[in-house]
Amino acid sequence: MQEILRSKHFLIPAIAIAVLYILLVTYLMNWSLFKDTLLGAYSVIYKWRILTGLLQGLVTSITPFVQILLILTALLTGINLTLVYLRLKAMRGNGKLNIMVGGSSMLAIVGSGCAACGLPILALLGLSGSLVYLPGHGTELSVIAVLLLLTTFYYMIKSYPTEQVCKLINKA
Repeated sequence: MQEILRSKHFLIPAIAIAVLYILLVTYLMNWSLFKDTLLGAYSVIYKWRILTGLLQGLVTSITPFVQILLILTALLTGINLTLVYLRLKAMRGNGKLNIMVGGSSMLAIVGSGCAACGLPILALLGLSGSLVYLPGHGTELSVIAVLLLLTTFYYMIKSYPTEQVCKLINKA
């Protein structure tokens, strides 16, 4: 299993998905500005500065604890999705293919944000105001998402078809 987790066929997609996840969360939290910047009649340099400024502002707009949760969620989502892909690829080769759902990743995306900005992702669902009454003001959803992703990771590693996936990695 360590051979799989250290291979470039695992690490590169997992890190790429984690980066895309952080970009998705950042730009969804600032959807209006993101949309107006992209669709506006601004120069490419100005658009680039605004979009990179949003990423830099992420560090100051959320607490260090929420930043850690966001990074953990992004990494675990990348790892889990890459493991799912490798597993599906191995099962397709075997003729056994099962459907899996990544609900914890969706919960993590929906739960990302901060109480100060009104959790805009949950606002799309009409739930942001009710989270203010929770003790952590909605951070609980991110903690639950990380725990679910860790559980998913543990069970995927425990029941992984190692021989088939190692053959796939060594072939590539």
